[in-house]
Amino acid sequence: MLFNMFRICYLLFVACTVIAQKVKLDGNSAEYCTGMYSKVDWGGPVEPFIKVDLKSFEKANPATGNASVSLIVFEYKDLDLLGVEDDSGRKRYICDDELVSQGHCNAEQLYQFIIGRNATDSNAPIKTDVLTELGTNDFSYLIPITGYYCVAAINPPFEGEHNNFEMIVNFHNAYGSLPASQIPLLSLYGLLGVVYAVCLFIYLFPVFKHRSELLLLQKYLAGFFVFLTIEDILTWSLYEIQNNNKKYPLPGGIQFYIVFVSILNAFKISFSLFLLLVISLGYGIVYTKLPRKVMNVCKIICGLHFLFSAAAAWFSYHASQSQPIGSTTSTGRASDGFDTDSIIGILISIPMMILFMGLYVWIISSLRRTTQLLEENKQIVKLKMYKRLMNLIFISCLLLIFAFVMSSILIFNDNLTESIEKFWKFNDVLTTFWPSAIYFIIFIGIAMIWRPTDTSYLLAASTQISSTPTTAGTGPETIDLEQYDNDFEFDDLRSLHSHNGDPFANPKRSENPFDDSNQVADPFDDGSKDLDEQLKKEKEKLKAQDNDHFELDDGSDDDRVSGKK
Repeated sequence: MLFNMFRICYLLFVACTVIAQKVKLDGNSAEYCTGMYSKVDWGGPVEPFIKVDLKSFEKANPATGNASVSLIVFEYKDLDLLGVEDDSGRKRYICDDELVSQGHCNAEQLYQFIIGRNATDSNAPIKTDVLTELGTNDFSYLIPITGYYCVAAINPPFEGEHNNFEMIVNFHNAYGSLPASQIPLLSLYGLLGVVYAVCLFIYLFPVFKHRSELLLLQKYLAGFFVFLTIEDILTWSLYEIQNNNKKYPLPGGIQFYIVFVSILNAFKISFSLFLLLVISLGYGIVYTKLPRKVMNVCKIICGLHFLFSAAAAWFSYHASQSQPIGSTTSTGRASDGFDTDSIIGILISIPMMILFMGLYVWIISSLRRTTQLLEENKQIVKLKMYKRLMNLIFISCLLLIFAFVMSSILIFNDNLTESIEKFWKFNDVLTTFWPSAIYFIIFIGIAMIWRPTDTSYLLAASTQISSTPTTAGTGPETIDLEQYDNDFEFDDLRSLHSHNGDPFANPKRSENPFDDSNQVADPFDDGSKDLDEQLKKEKEKLKAQDNDHFELDDGSDDDRVSGKK
Protein backbone atom coordinates (compact mmCIF):
# COMPACT_ATOMS: atom_id res chain seq x y z
CA MET A 1 0.00 0.00 0.00
CA LEU A 2 2.82 2.39 0.81
CA PHE A 3 4.03 2.16 -2.77
CA ASN A 4 1.33 4.67 -3.73
CA MET A 5 2.75 7.29 -1.36
CA PHE A 6 6.21 6.67 -2.79
CA ARG A 7 4.84 7.12 -6.29
CA ILE A 8 3.11 10.36 -5.35
CA CYS A 9 6.46 11.79 -4.29
CA TYR A 10 8.46 10.57 -7.30
CA LEU A 11 6.44 8.95 -10.06
CA LEU A 12 3.46 11.30 -10.38
CA PHE A 13 5.64 13.95 -12.02
CA VAL A 14 7.97 11.68 -13.95
CA ALA A 15 6.75 13.15 -17.21
CA CYS A 16 7.42 16.66 -15.96
CA THR A 17 11.06 15.95 -15.17
CA VAL A 18 11.68 14.25 -18.51
CA ILE A 19 12.98 17.30 -20.33
CA ALA A 20 16.01 18.16 -22.36
CA GLN A 21 19.27 18.43 -20.41
CA LYS A 22 19.52 22.20 -20.78
CA VAL A 23 19.84 24.33 -17.68
CA LYS A 24 19.42 28.04 -17.15
CA LEU A 25 21.88 29.72 -14.77
CA ASP A 26 21.53 33.24 -13.44
CA GLY A 27 22.89 35.43 -10.69
CA ASN A 28 20.67 33.83 -8.04
CA SER A 29 21.50 30.23 -8.97
CA ALA A 30 24.84 30.18 -10.66
CA GLU A 31 25.95 26.55 -10.34
CA TYR A 32 24.59 23.22 -11.51
CA CYS A 33 25.86 19.62 -11.37
CA THR A 34 24.65 16.51 -13.17
CA GLY A 35 25.96 13.12 -14.21
CA MET A 36 27.26 12.45 -17.72
CA TYR A 37 28.38 9.30 -19.52
CA SER A 38 31.41 9.06 -21.74
CA LYS A 39 30.92 7.70 -25.22
CA VAL A 40 32.77 4.53 -24.21
CA ASP A 41 30.35 3.79 -21.36
CA TRP A 42 27.14 4.79 -23.16
CA GLY A 43 27.62 5.11 -26.88
CA GLY A 44 25.96 7.37 -29.36
CA PRO A 45 26.48 9.21 -32.64
CA VAL A 46 28.36 12.20 -31.16
CA GLU A 47 30.97 12.91 -28.52
CA PRO A 48 29.40 14.08 -25.22
CA PHE A 49 30.01 17.76 -24.47
CA ILE A 50 29.05 20.77 -22.37
CA LYS A 51 28.38 24.09 -24.11
CA VAL A 52 27.15 27.45 -22.87
CA ASP A 53 25.09 30.24 -24.39
CA LEU A 54 25.18 33.63 -22.67
CA LYS A 55 21.76 35.21 -23.13
CA SER A 56 22.05 38.47 -21.21
CA PHE A 57 24.00 40.43 -18.60
CA GLU A 58 23.18 43.60 -16.69
CA LYS A 59 26.42 45.55 -16.46
CA ALA A 60 29.53 45.34 -18.59
CA ASN A 61 33.07 45.60 -17.39
CA PRO A 62 33.86 49.34 -17.14
CA ALA A 63 37.40 48.72 -18.34
CA THR A 64 36.47 46.91 -21.57
CA GLY A 65 32.81 47.73 -22.12
CA ASN A 66 32.10 44.02 -22.66
CA ALA A 67 30.64 41.27 -20.57
CA SER A 68 32.89 39.62 -18.03
CA VAL A 69 31.15 36.44 -16.91
CA SER A 70 33.60 33.97 -15.37
CA LEU A 71 32.93 30.29 -15.99
CA ILE A 72 34.36 27.01 -14.71
CA VAL A 73 33.63 23.36 -15.59
CA PHE A 74 34.98 20.50 -13.49
CA GLU A 75 34.31 16.96 -12.34
CA TYR A 76 32.90 16.78 -8.81
CA LYS A 77 35.75 14.62 -7.49
CA ASP A 78 38.11 17.48 -8.28
CA LEU A 79 36.31 19.97 -6.04
CA ASP A 80 39.16 19.88 -3.52
CA LEU A 81 41.55 21.05 -6.24
CA LEU A 82 39.71 24.35 -6.60
CA GLY A 83 40.25 27.51 -4.59
CA VAL A 84 42.81 28.59 -2.03
CA GLU A 85 42.84 29.29 1.69
CA ASP A 86 43.13 32.91 2.72
CA ASP A 87 45.12 34.12 5.67
CA SER A 88 42.26 33.25 8.04
CA GLY A 89 42.18 29.64 6.80
CA ARG A 90 38.87 30.03 4.96
CA LYS A 91 38.52 28.36 1.55
CA ARG A 92 37.95 30.92 -1.21
CA TYR A 93 37.08 30.04 -4.81
CA ILE A 94 36.92 33.43 -6.57
CA CYS A 95 39.73 35.91 -6.77
CA ASP A 96 38.90 39.33 -5.32
CA ASP A 97 40.78 42.40 -4.16
CA GLU A 98 41.43 40.91 -0.72
CA LEU A 99 43.04 37.75 -2.12
CA VAL A 100 45.09 39.87 -4.54
CA SER A 101 46.41 41.90 -1.64
CA GLN A 102 47.27 38.69 0.25
CA GLY A 103 49.14 37.34 -2.76
CA HIS A 104 46.91 34.31 -3.35
CA CYS A 105 46.07 35.47 -6.90
CA ASN A 106 47.13 38.26 -9.24
CA ALA A 107 45.26 41.20 -10.67
CA GLU A 108 44.76 39.46 -14.04
CA GLN A 109 42.73 36.77 -12.26
CA LEU A 110 40.41 39.24 -10.56
CA TYR A 111 36.80 37.99 -10.39
CA GLN A 112 37.79 34.66 -11.90
CA PHE A 113 37.70 31.15 -10.45
CA ILE A 114 40.89 29.97 -8.77
CA ILE A 115 42.46 26.63 -9.64
CA GLY A 116 44.91 25.05 -7.19
CA ARG A 117 48.52 24.41 -8.02
CA ASN A 118 48.06 20.63 -8.02
CA ALA A 119 45.23 20.73 -10.59
CA THR A 120 47.28 18.50 -12.87
CA ASP A 121 46.29 15.56 -10.66
CA SER A 122 42.62 15.99 -11.50
CA ASN A 123 40.39 13.11 -12.65
CA ALA A 124 39.11 15.17 -15.59
CA PRO A 125 40.28 18.45 -17.09
CA ILE A 126 39.31 21.63 -15.20
CA LYS A 127 38.45 24.39 -17.64
CA THR A 128 37.85 28.08 -16.94
CA ASP A 129 36.98 30.93 -19.25
CA VAL A 130 35.61 34.49 -19.32
CA LEU A 131 32.61 35.12 -21.55
CA THR A 132 32.90 38.57 -23.06
CA GLU A 133 29.97 38.63 -25.45
CA LEU A 134 26.55 37.14 -25.94
CA GLY A 135 26.33 33.70 -27.50
CA THR A 136 28.43 30.59 -27.21
CA ASN A 137 31.81 32.34 -27.16
CA ASP A 138 33.20 29.17 -28.81
CA PHE A 139 33.30 27.49 -25.42
CA SER A 140 33.04 23.69 -25.41
CA TYR A 141 34.03 21.04 -22.90
CA LEU A 142 34.36 17.43 -24.08
CA ILE A 143 33.52 14.69 -21.58
CA PRO A 144 36.54 12.36 -21.29
CA ILE A 145 35.23 10.00 -18.59
CA THR A 146 31.90 9.18 -16.98
CA GLY A 147 31.38 11.38 -13.96
CA TYR A 148 29.41 14.03 -12.13
CA TYR A 149 30.19 17.36 -13.81
CA CYS A 150 29.54 20.85 -12.50
CA VAL A 151 29.26 24.25 -14.17
CA ALA A 152 29.54 27.49 -12.17
CA ALA A 153 29.47 31.10 -13.31
CA ILE A 154 29.72 34.55 -11.79
CA ASN A 155 29.22 38.06 -13.11
CA PRO A 156 31.47 40.47 -11.19
CA PRO A 157 29.62 43.00 -8.99
CA PHE A 158 30.93 46.14 -10.66
CA GLU A 159 30.29 49.31 -8.66
CA GLY A 160 29.44 47.10 -5.65
CA GLU A 161 25.99 46.14 -6.91
CA HIS A 162 24.50 42.77 -7.77
CA ASN A 163 25.16 42.04 -11.43
CA ASN A 164 22.70 39.53 -12.84
CA PHE A 165 23.06 37.43 -15.99
CA GLU A 166 21.31 34.59 -17.81
CA MET A 167 23.04 31.63 -19.39
CA ILE A 168 21.88 28.38 -20.96
CA VAL A 169 24.11 25.36 -20.33
CA ASN A 170 23.70 22.34 -22.58
CA PHE A 171 24.75 18.99 -21.06
CA HIS A 172 24.64 16.81 -24.15
CA ASN A 173 25.41 13.12 -23.89
CA ALA A 174 26.44 10.90 -26.78
CA TYR A 175 23.05 9.16 -26.99
CA GLY A 176 20.82 12.26 -26.98
CA SER A 177 19.24 14.91 -24.79
CA LEU A 178 18.04 12.88 -21.79
CA PRO A 179 19.86 13.36 -18.49
CA ALA A 180 22.36 10.61 -17.79
CA SER A 181 20.49 9.59 -14.64
CA GLN A 182 17.33 9.00 -16.72
CA ILE A 183 18.71 7.21 -19.76
CA PRO A 184 18.35 3.76 -18.11
CA LEU A 185 14.64 4.51 -17.74
CA LEU A 186 14.26 4.58 -21.51
CA SER A 187 15.15 0.89 -21.78
CA LEU A 188 13.50 -0.11 -18.51
CA TYR A 189 10.13 1.46 -19.33
CA GLY A 190 10.27 -0.06 -22.78
CA LEU A 191 10.85 -3.48 -21.25
CA LEU A 192 8.09 -2.89 -18.71
CA GLY A 193 5.71 -1.94 -21.53
CA VAL A 194 6.44 -5.24 -23.29
CA VAL A 195 5.84 -7.17 -20.06
CA TYR A 196 2.58 -5.28 -19.52
CA ALA A 197 1.42 -6.14 -23.05
CA VAL A 198 2.28 -9.84 -22.69
CA CYS A 199 0.58 -10.14 -19.30
CA LEU A 200 -2.47 -8.28 -20.63
CA PHE A 201 -2.72 -10.67 -23.58
CA ILE A 202 -2.57 -13.66 -21.21
CA TYR A 203 -5.09 -12.09 -18.83
CA LEU A 204 -7.60 -11.42 -21.61
CA PHE A 205 -7.93 -15.16 -22.32
CA PRO A 206 -9.98 -15.94 -19.18
CA VAL A 207 -11.76 -12.60 -19.55
CA PHE A 208 -12.93 -13.53 -23.04
CA LYS A 209 -13.73 -17.10 -21.98
CA HIS A 210 -15.97 -15.94 -19.14
CA ARG A 211 -17.15 -12.72 -20.76
CA SER A 212 -20.81 -13.49 -19.98
CA GLU A 213 -20.06 -14.30 -16.34
CA LEU A 214 -17.81 -11.36 -15.37
CA LEU A 215 -18.31 -9.53 -12.14
CA LEU A 216 -18.32 -5.74 -12.32
CA LEU A 217 -15.08 -5.66 -10.32
CA GLN A 218 -13.44 -7.97 -12.85
CA LYS A 219 -14.53 -5.61 -15.63
CA TYR A 220 -12.92 -2.72 -13.74
CA LEU A 221 -9.67 -4.67 -13.39
CA ALA A 222 -9.61 -5.73 -17.05
CA GLY A 223 -10.27 -2.20 -18.30
CA PHE A 224 -7.68 -0.75 -15.92
CA PHE A 225 -5.17 -3.34 -17.11
CA VAL A 226 -5.59 -2.02 -20.66
CA PHE A 227 -5.19 1.54 -19.38
CA LEU A 228 -1.99 0.71 -17.48
CA THR A 229 -0.46 -0.90 -20.55
CA ILE A 230 -1.23 2.13 -22.71
CA GLU A 231 -0.02 4.54 -20.01
CA ASP A 232 3.31 2.75 -19.65
CA ILE A 233 3.85 2.73 -23.42
CA LEU A 234 3.07 6.47 -23.56
CA THR A 235 5.54 7.13 -20.73
CA TRP A 236 8.23 5.24 -22.63
CA SER A 237 7.42 7.15 -25.83
CA LEU A 238 7.75 10.43 -23.92
CA TYR A 239 11.27 9.51 -22.82
CA GLU A 240 12.07 8.62 -26.43
CA ILE A 241 10.72 11.94 -27.74
CA GLN A 242 12.64 13.93 -25.15
CA ASN A 243 15.85 12.07 -25.90
CA ASN A 244 15.58 13.02 -29.57
CA ASN A 245 14.48 16.61 -28.98
CA LYS A 246 17.11 19.27 -29.65
CA LYS A 247 14.97 22.39 -29.24
CA TYR A 248 14.82 24.69 -26.24
CA PRO A 249 12.34 25.69 -25.03
CA LEU A 250 10.22 22.67 -25.81
CA PRO A 251 7.76 22.84 -28.73
CA GLY A 252 4.10 23.24 -27.86
CA GLY A 253 3.19 19.73 -28.98
CA ILE A 254 5.73 18.14 -26.65
CA GLN A 255 4.58 20.38 -23.79
CA PHE A 256 0.98 19.23 -24.30
CA TYR A 257 2.13 15.60 -24.44
CA ILE A 258 3.98 16.01 -21.15
CA VAL A 259 0.89 17.45 -19.44
CA PHE A 260 -1.29 14.71 -20.93
CA VAL A 261 0.94 11.89 -19.68
CA SER A 262 1.17 13.57 -16.27
CA ILE A 263 -2.63 13.64 -15.99
CA LEU A 264 -2.79 9.97 -17.00
CA ASN A 265 -0.30 9.20 -14.26
CA ALA A 266 -2.38 11.14 -11.73
CA PHE A 267 -5.49 9.19 -12.77
CA LYS A 268 -3.55 5.94 -12.44
CA ILE A 269 -2.73 6.64 -8.81
CA SER A 270 -6.22 7.87 -7.88
CA PHE A 271 -8.01 4.96 -9.57
CA SER A 272 -5.60 2.51 -7.95
CA LEU A 273 -6.62 3.88 -4.57
CA PHE A 274 -10.28 3.56 -5.56
CA LEU A 275 -9.88 -0.09 -6.56
CA LEU A 276 -8.02 -0.94 -3.37
CA LEU A 277 -10.67 0.83 -1.33
CA VAL A 278 -13.71 -0.94 -2.82
CA ILE A 279 -11.91 -4.30 -2.69
CA SER A 280 -11.03 -3.75 0.97
CA LEU A 281 -14.70 -2.96 1.64
CA GLY A 282 -15.61 -6.38 0.22
CA TYR A 283 -16.99 -5.28 -3.12
CA GLY A 284 -17.38 -8.06 -5.67
CA ILE A 285 -16.75 -11.11 -3.47
CA VAL A 286 -18.06 -10.50 0.04
CA TYR A 287 -20.86 -8.21 -1.13
CA THR A 288 -22.24 -8.12 -4.64
CA LYS A 289 -22.90 -4.39 -4.19
CA LEU A 290 -21.83 -1.71 -1.76
CA PRO A 291 -24.36 0.73 -0.32
CA ARG A 292 -24.89 3.60 -2.70
CA LYS A 293 -23.87 6.14 -0.06
CA VAL A 294 -20.57 4.37 0.62
CA MET A 295 -19.79 4.00 -3.08
CA ASN A 296 -20.51 7.69 -3.72
CA VAL A 297 -18.19 8.71 -0.88
CA CYS A 298 -15.44 6.53 -2.36
CA LYS A 299 -15.89 8.12 -5.78
CA ILE A 300 -15.94 11.67 -4.40
CA ILE A 301 -12.79 11.27 -2.28
CA CYS A 302 -10.82 9.55 -5.04
CA GLY A 303 -12.08 12.14 -7.53
CA LEU A 304 -10.81 14.97 -5.32
CA HIS A 305 -7.49 13.17 -5.00
CA PHE A 306 -7.27 13.02 -8.79
CA LEU A 307 -8.02 16.73 -9.15
CA PHE A 308 -5.31 17.73 -6.68
CA SER A 309 -2.87 15.26 -8.26
CA ALA A 310 -3.54 16.71 -11.72
CA ALA A 311 -3.10 20.25 -10.35
CA ALA A 312 0.18 19.21 -8.76
CA ALA A 313 1.30 17.70 -12.07
CA TRP A 314 0.54 20.94 -13.88
CA PHE A 315 2.31 22.95 -11.19
CA SER A 316 5.39 20.74 -11.35
CA TYR A 317 5.45 21.04 -15.12
CA HIS A 318 5.23 24.83 -14.94
CA ALA A 319 8.11 24.91 -12.46
CA SER A 320 10.17 22.60 -14.65
CA GLN A 321 9.67 24.90 -17.63
CA SER A 322 10.92 27.83 -15.59
CA GLN A 323 13.98 25.76 -14.67
CA PRO A 324 14.54 22.64 -16.77
CA ILE A 325 16.42 20.57 -14.22
CA GLY A 326 17.50 17.19 -15.52
CA SER A 327 18.73 15.49 -12.36
CA THR A 328 17.38 15.34 -8.86
CA THR A 329 20.93 15.39 -7.57
CA SER A 330 21.53 18.98 -8.64
CA THR A 331 23.33 21.33 -6.29
CA GLY A 332 21.45 24.42 -7.35
CA ARG A 333 18.17 25.50 -8.87
CA ALA A 334 17.22 28.54 -10.85
CA SER A 335 13.75 29.75 -11.54
CA ASP A 336 12.08 32.86 -12.84
CA GLY A 337 8.53 32.04 -11.81
CA PHE A 338 6.95 29.32 -9.74
CA ASP A 339 8.99 27.26 -7.29
CA THR A 340 7.95 23.94 -5.80
CA ASP A 341 8.62 25.31 -2.32
CA SER A 342 6.33 28.27 -2.86
CA ILE A 343 3.02 28.77 -1.15
CA ILE A 344 1.13 27.54 -4.22
CA GLY A 345 2.92 24.22 -4.15
CA ILE A 346 2.17 23.85 -0.44
CA LEU A 347 -1.50 24.67 -0.93
CA ILE A 348 -1.76 21.95 -3.57
CA SER A 349 0.38 19.33 -1.85
CA ILE A 350 -1.15 19.48 1.62
CA PRO A 351 -4.76 18.60 0.59
CA MET A 352 -3.46 15.88 -1.71
CA MET A 353 -1.44 14.25 1.08
CA ILE A 354 -4.34 14.60 3.55
CA LEU A 355 -6.66 12.84 1.10
CA PHE A 356 -4.10 10.14 0.51
CA MET A 357 -3.54 9.51 4.21
CA GLY A 358 -7.31 9.40 4.77
CA LEU A 359 -7.69 6.84 1.97
CA TYR A 360 -4.76 4.85 3.34
CA VAL A 361 -6.27 4.63 6.83
CA TRP A 362 -9.69 3.77 5.38
CA ILE A 363 -8.25 0.99 3.21
CA ILE A 364 -6.26 -0.62 6.03
CA SER A 365 -9.15 -0.44 8.52
CA SER A 366 -11.61 -1.80 5.93
CA LEU A 367 -9.29 -4.70 5.12
CA ARG A 368 -9.03 -5.53 8.82
CA ARG A 369 -12.82 -5.48 9.28
CA THR A 370 -13.46 -7.54 6.13
CA THR A 371 -10.94 -10.23 7.06
CA GLN A 372 -12.32 -10.34 10.60
CA LEU A 373 -15.86 -10.79 9.28
CA LEU A 374 -14.81 -13.60 6.95
CA GLU A 375 -12.88 -15.29 9.74
CA GLU A 376 -15.85 -15.14 12.13
CA ASN A 377 -18.17 -16.59 9.49
CA LYS A 378 -15.60 -19.29 8.56
CA GLN A 379 -15.51 -18.14 4.93
CA ILE A 380 -12.23 -19.92 4.26
CA VAL A 381 -12.00 -19.43 0.49
CA LYS A 382 -12.79 -15.72 0.56
CA LEU A 383 -10.58 -15.23 3.60
CA LYS A 384 -7.64 -16.73 1.72
CA MET A 385 -8.14 -14.20 -1.08
CA TYR A 386 -8.01 -11.25 1.30
CA LYS A 387 -5.04 -12.68 3.17
CA ARG A 388 -3.19 -12.91 -0.14
CA LEU A 389 -3.99 -9.25 -0.71
CA MET A 390 -2.60 -8.36 2.72
CA ASN A 391 0.54 -10.35 1.90
CA LEU A 392 0.95 -8.42 -1.36
CA ILE A 393 0.74 -5.11 0.48
CA PHE A 394 3.26 -6.36 3.03
CA ILE A 395 5.62 -7.48 0.26
CA SER A 396 5.38 -4.07 -1.42
CA CYS A 397 6.39 -2.41 1.86
CA LEU A 398 9.38 -4.73 2.15
CA LEU A 399 10.48 -3.95 -1.40
CA LEU A 400 10.27 -0.21 -0.76
CA ILE A 401 12.23 -0.61 2.45
CA PHE A 402 14.83 -2.53 0.45
CA ALA A 403 15.12 0.40 -1.98
CA PHE A 404 15.48 2.81 0.94
CA VAL A 405 18.19 0.67 2.55
CA MET A 406 20.09 0.42 -0.73
CA SER A 407 19.90 4.19 -1.17
CA SER A 408 21.15 4.71 2.38
CA ILE A 409 24.06 2.34 1.80
CA LEU A 410 25.04 4.15 -1.38
CA ILE A 411 24.85 7.54 0.32
CA PHE A 412 26.38 6.90 3.74
CA ASN A 413 28.82 4.10 2.99
CA ASP A 414 31.43 6.53 1.65
CA ASN A 415 32.17 10.21 2.01
CA LEU A 416 29.89 12.77 0.41
CA THR A 417 31.85 13.05 -2.81
CA GLU A 418 32.02 9.29 -3.35
CA SER A 419 28.33 8.92 -2.48
CA ILE A 420 27.28 11.52 -5.06
CA GLU A 421 29.50 9.91 -7.69
CA LYS A 422 27.80 6.56 -7.12
CA PHE A 423 24.25 7.59 -6.39
CA TRP A 424 23.51 9.73 -9.45
CA LYS A 425 23.56 6.66 -11.71
CA PHE A 426 20.88 4.85 -9.67
CA ASN A 427 18.89 7.76 -8.31
CA ASP A 428 16.10 7.82 -10.89
CA VAL A 429 16.03 4.03 -11.14
CA LEU A 430 15.42 3.70 -7.40
CA THR A 431 13.03 6.63 -7.04
CA THR A 432 11.10 6.32 -10.31
CA PHE A 433 11.32 2.90 -11.91
CA TRP A 434 11.53 0.79 -8.76
CA PRO A 435 8.09 1.98 -7.54
CA SER A 436 6.76 1.36 -11.06
CA ALA A 437 8.04 -2.22 -10.96
CA ILE A 438 6.54 -2.74 -7.48
CA TYR A 439 3.25 -1.31 -8.72
CA PHE A 440 3.27 -3.77 -11.62
CA ILE A 441 3.90 -6.73 -9.28
CA ILE A 442 1.12 -5.70 -6.89
CA PHE A 443 -1.40 -5.07 -9.65
CA ILE A 444 -0.64 -8.39 -11.34
CA GLY A 445 -1.10 -10.09 -7.96
CA ILE A 446 -4.49 -8.43 -7.42
CA ALA A 447 -5.58 -9.21 -10.97
CA MET A 448 -4.67 -12.88 -10.49
CA ILE A 449 -6.49 -13.15 -7.14
CA TRP A 450 -9.69 -11.69 -8.64
CA ARG A 451 -9.25 -13.22 -12.09
CA PRO A 452 -12.30 -14.66 -13.91
CA THR A 453 -12.69 -18.43 -13.33
CA ASP A 454 -15.41 -21.06 -13.66
CA THR A 455 -16.30 -20.53 -10.00
CA SER A 456 -15.71 -16.82 -9.40
CA TYR A 457 -19.32 -15.85 -10.12
CA LEU A 458 -20.64 -18.66 -7.94
CA LEU A 459 -18.21 -17.67 -5.19
CA ALA A 460 -19.51 -14.11 -5.24
CA ALA A 461 -23.15 -15.27 -5.22
CA SER A 462 -22.85 -17.82 -2.40
CA THR A 463 -21.84 -18.21 1.22
CA GLN A 464 -19.58 -21.05 2.23
CA ILE A 465 -20.66 -23.59 4.86
CA SER A 466 -18.66 -23.20 8.02
CA SER A 467 -15.99 -25.83 8.48
CA THR A 468 -16.77 -26.26 12.19
CA PRO A 469 -19.65 -28.60 13.17
CA THR A 470 -21.02 -26.23 15.79
CA THR A 471 -21.65 -23.42 13.35
CA ALA A 472 -22.21 -25.35 10.17
CA GLY A 473 -25.08 -24.12 8.07
CA THR A 474 -27.88 -26.45 7.07
CA GLY A 475 -29.98 -24.30 4.78
CA PRO A 476 -30.04 -24.40 1.00
CA GLU A 477 -28.32 -21.02 0.82
CA THR A 478 -25.02 -22.36 2.22
CA ILE A 479 -22.70 -24.39 0.04
CA ASP A 480 -19.48 -26.02 1.14
CA LEU A 481 -17.06 -24.84 -1.53
CA GLU A 482 -13.91 -26.04 0.22
CA GLN A 483 -14.61 -29.75 -0.01
CA TYR A 484 -15.17 -29.52 -3.77
CA ASP A 485 -11.99 -27.51 -4.44
CA ASN A 486 -14.12 -24.72 -5.96
CA ASP A 487 -14.86 -26.88 -9.02
CA PHE A 488 -18.45 -25.76 -9.55
CA GLU A 489 -20.34 -25.06 -12.71
CA PHE A 490 -23.37 -22.90 -13.29
CA ASP A 491 -25.54 -26.02 -13.31
CA ASP A 492 -24.97 -26.11 -9.57
CA LEU A 493 -26.82 -22.82 -9.28
CA ARG A 494 -29.83 -24.28 -11.04
CA SER A 495 -29.68 -27.32 -8.84
CA LEU A 496 -30.28 -25.13 -5.81
CA HIS A 497 -33.84 -24.54 -6.96
CA SER A 498 -34.58 -28.23 -7.46
CA HIS A 499 -33.94 -29.29 -3.83
CA ASN A 500 -35.77 -28.24 -0.74
CA GLY A 501 -32.89 -29.35 1.44
CA ASP A 502 -29.19 -29.45 1.02
CA PRO A 503 -28.54 -30.18 -2.64
CA PHE A 504 -25.34 -31.95 -1.74
CA ALA A 505 -26.79 -34.04 1.10
CA ASN A 506 -26.33 -37.79 0.68
CA PRO A 507 -29.44 -40.06 0.83
CA LYS A 508 -30.05 -42.13 3.95
CA ARG A 509 -28.25 -45.44 3.89
CA SER A 510 -28.31 -48.53 6.01
CA GLU A 511 -25.60 -48.96 8.60
CA ASN A 512 -24.93 -52.43 7.15
CA PRO A 513 -22.28 -51.91 4.47
CA PHE A 514 -23.37 -55.11 2.68
CA ASP A 515 -26.97 -54.04 2.41
CA ASP A 516 -28.33 -53.73 -1.13
CA SER A 517 -29.30 -50.11 -0.49
CA ASN A 518 -25.61 -49.23 -0.17
CA GLN A 519 -24.65 -50.78 -3.46
CA VAL A 520 -23.96 -48.62 -6.46
CA ALA A 521 -26.37 -49.17 -9.32
CA ASP A 522 -24.97 -50.42 -12.58
CA PRO A 523 -25.41 -47.62 -15.13
CA PHE A 524 -25.62 -50.20 -17.97
CA ASP A 525 -28.27 -52.39 -16.29
CA ASP A 526 -31.59 -52.13 -18.12
CA GLY A 527 -33.50 -54.17 -15.51
CA SER A 528 -34.12 -57.25 -17.74
CA LYS A 529 -32.18 -59.58 -15.41
CA ASP A 530 -34.31 -58.64 -12.41
CA LEU A 531 -37.47 -59.11 -14.47
CA ASP A 532 -36.42 -62.61 -15.52
CA GLU A 533 -35.76 -63.59 -11.92
CA GLN A 534 -39.15 -62.28 -10.86
CA LEU A 535 -40.98 -64.13 -13.64
CA LYS A 536 -39.15 -67.32 -12.73
CA LYS A 537 -40.27 -67.03 -9.11
CA GLU A 538 -43.85 -66.36 -10.16
CA LYS A 539 -43.87 -69.44 -12.38
CA GLU A 540 -42.55 -71.64 -9.58
CA LYS A 541 -45.20 -70.29 -7.23
CA LEU A 542 -48.00 -70.92 -9.70
CA LYS A 543 -46.67 -74.40 -10.40
CA ALA A 544 -46.71 -75.24 -6.70
CA GLN A 545 -50.28 -74.02 -6.41
CA ASP A 546 -51.33 -76.12 -9.41
CA ASN A 547 -49.78 -79.24 -7.86
CA ASP A 548 -51.69 -78.74 -4.64
CA HIS A 549 -54.96 -78.46 -6.50
CA PHE A 550 -54.12 -81.53 -8.51
CA GLU A 551 -53.45 -83.61 -5.39
CA LEU A 552 -56.72 -82.56 -3.78
CA ASP A 553 -58.68 -83.39 -6.86
CA ASP A 554 -57.09 -86.84 -7.14
CA GLY A 555 -58.03 -87.65 -3.55
CA SER A 556 -61.65 -86.78 -4.08
CA ASP A 557 -61.84 -88.82 -7.17
CA ASP A 558 -60.51 -91.92 -5.39
CA ASP A 559 -63.06 -91.49 -2.65
CA ARG A 560 -65.83 -91.22 -5.12
CA VAL A 561 -64.64 -94.34 -6.90
CA SER A 562 -64.44 -96.40 -3.70
CA GLY A 563 -67.89 -95.24 -2.63
CA LYS A 564 -69.45 -96.45 -5.83
CA LYS A 565 -67.94 -99.82 -5.47
